[in-house]
Amino acid sequence: MAPLMRTLALFLTFLTLTITQSISTAASDGYTGCNLTLSQDEESATYDTTSTPANVSLTFPEPDVYLNASVFIGEISILVANLTAKINLDAQVLSLLKFNAGVDLHIDKVSLIIQNISAKVVLEARLENLVIMIDDILASLDLNPILATLGQSLNEITDSVTDVVGGVVGDVTGIVGGVAGGTPTNTGNATASARKRSAGIDPLEFPYNYEIAHNILYTINDYTGHSHTNRVLAQSGAIVDQSLDDFGSVTSEKEVGTYDKDMRFNGDNITVIHEGKEVSQLEYVYEPFRGLFVMSYIYVDQGGRVVGTQVASEAYAGGSSTIGDN
Repeated sequence: MAPLMRTLALFLTFLTLTITQSISTAASDGYTGCNLTLSQDEESATYDTTSTPANVSLTFPEPDVYLNASVFIGEISILVANLTAKINLDAQVLSLLKFNAGVDLHIDKVSLIIQNISAKVVLEARLENLVIMIDDILASLDLNPILATLGQSLNEITDSVTDVVGGVVGDVTGIVGGVAGGTPTNTGNATASARKRSAGIDPLEFPYNYEIAHNILYTINDYTGHSHTNRVLAQSGAIVDQSLDDFGSVTSEKEVGTYDKDMRFNGDNITVIHEGKEVSQLEYVYEPFRGLFVMSYIYVDQGGRVVGTQVASEAYAGGSSTIGDN
């Protein structure tokens, strides 16, 4: 009887130790009688019984229970509120290039749901083309100084227009002068006239070189043979070659074309006051050969008849000279 009681006591002691060990294991990972191991795969976890590890061999048989749980993030939800981006670039080279690039972006609220992908948001403003444009303009100014002169002339025209508008409320004392005082007279008509002339300076009132003042498109001079030719835009719209002597006197004239056949209309059509009458001012471009660019105004009445012409601006490569009688 004594040996039987001793054996029963040993069995109960062994059972108590086993239960205690299981409870201790459960306290560490939450599973009673199981052991948690991690493999090299970061997305996997292995649970097995304490006495039967997962690595199967002759010493350790296959486990009673095998659990492989792969964990991954299936969805990412992003909420973006009040996103604002402002970019503004204002570039100007003389009066030849005026560029204003602006981006004003405002997002009140954006909700993104991303599933099984990675995403990146990029806001990129590319201004390389603008840099190339400005560089080309500066390079052209270096190669063709006349472009810089043209830009300065445009600035002078703009200044003169400001003086004309300012002179509406007083007496204009000169082309570049301001208001010299006096009592405003016929202000309404003057304002209407200035508004009709809003496209720019009237070359008939403000000529700023000999060629433009005399409607000369271009000049051919032969000083060895005493032969000179001025190609002129006549007031009728005809293109005329004038032969001159060394003193600038016209010896003969020959019509060689007309504005509507030999010039290109660039689409500009505004209403102006010409010699006291309301007419349409049509803008034509004359490019008879490479290197010469002449912009002219053709004034047409309501019946479509040409009532006047005026060369407005010229641009050409190289030098030139003109013979005149004054």
